[in-house]
Amino acid sequence: MGSLHNKEAEEGLIGCCILGAVDECITAGVDGTWFADLRLYEVYRTIEEMHNRSETIDLSKLVYELRAKNTLDKIGGPAALTGLEDKAPTAGNASYWLHELFGFRTRRQAKAKLENALERISGAKVAEVDDMVSDLQSFITDLSDHVTLDKDETLKDTILSVISNIEERYHNKTETPWGIPTGFINLDNELLGLRNGGLYVLAGRPGQGKTAMGLGIALNMTVSGNPVAVFSLEMNKEEVAMRLMATYANLDMAHVFRGRLDKADFVRIGEASKLQTLPLWVNERTDITINIMRSEARRYVRNYGVRAIVVDYLQLIKGSPESRKQGKYEVVSEISRGLKLMAQELDIPVIALAQLNREFEKGNNQRRQPKLSDLRDSGSIEQDADCCLFLYEPPTDSALEPESSSRRVNCLIAKNRNGASGKDTHFEFRQEYTKFIPLSPVA
Repeated sequence: MGSLHNKEAEEGLIGCCILGAVDECITAGVDGTWFADLRLYEVYRTIEEMHNRSETIDLSKLVYELRAKNTLDKIGGPAALTGLEDKAPTAGNASYWLHELFGFRTRRQAKAKLENALERISGAKVAEVDDMVSDLQSFITDLSDHVTLDKDETLKDTILSVISNIEERYHNKTETPWGIPTGFINLDNELLGLRNGGLYVLAGRPGQGKTAMGLGIALNMTVSGNPVAVFSLEMNKEEVAMRLMATYANLDMAHVFRGRLDKADFVRIGEASKLQTLPLWVNERTDITINIMRSEARRYVRNYGVRAIVVDYLQLIKGSPESRKQGKYEVVSEISRGLKLMAQELDIPVIALAQLNREFEKGNNQRRQPKLSDLRDSGSIEQDADCCLFLYEPPTDSALEPESSSRRVNCLIAKNRNGASGKDTHFEFRQEYTKFIPLSPVA
């Protein structure tokens, strides 16, 4: 096996920093993982600290700083620093040494990850092996994304691509010009469809119809020819299928459960059987981690051309052992970030259902508009999401019959990274069909 470190490159990079190239190193994200020789890392860290204090860096000041930290002798004294400076004729050599060190750092990380996996896999249970394989697969995917970024890019190609996109949309106008339609026209009018690479969080308290809305969007997408995968952590495939049948064919589930079916119901069941031809996949694993989900999602996209993912729901995804040790906040933060990375990696929209805090239910709060701070367990959800949609019941419901099983439910666009936020879209929620029907704002 070849060497996993390059002392010459490490010394050359420090020399470039002494000559003024520290900005380039900070931009590249240089840290302790870039150095096999920790003494050299201590020199770099001291240079970075001086830079952060806006101090001019030269050899004499660096000697003084290291002596004050009692580390000068450990790195070989002033003569060693002079030798490091001599390793770099100019600060312009930094990019070369950075490229070299990045390759060695990547190899060390990959080796450590593989060795750790081999150690853990001995005697592991099947579920644990699955998790480890998915974790390793995600690591390799993320690593390859970084390794391929070996040059800087200007906006030239991007601008040309955007102009071409705008011209194409001008000549081929659509109702949802930027993304895949949800099938709910009032929502699409505001969102302009769901964008590839976007994370859409659909949140509400229990009973407000999160699952019905999520499955409704999935159903509308598949009916329009877009394959969808649903990760259902709360319901099994049969329950999901029953819900979809009810929504698709206006089949009253209360009649189905009680066995009180008439001729019209059987006609609707026949209509609902058409669902079997739709490109919709349901994953019912309840022990799934974000790494396993990313692995499964890649398979759905690769094998079946899936165009969107629906996750029901975010807070039920299992955290990694490391995040679970730190608490629920860290678990949810890890998961929301993982969902965003999954959307970007696969270049498809991901719709993640989520819970609102219990505080929202106290008093008459459930009749007010939810806020981003009402998202349960982690502020990172609102940071990672491109769009946050909140389901809630408005203060009055006078437009619907008092004895009706229907309810008015609004969907608030609380955050919209690519458009206007703060807008309400109005729906009638038909509970017997678990179905949302768009309403006009004045209905």
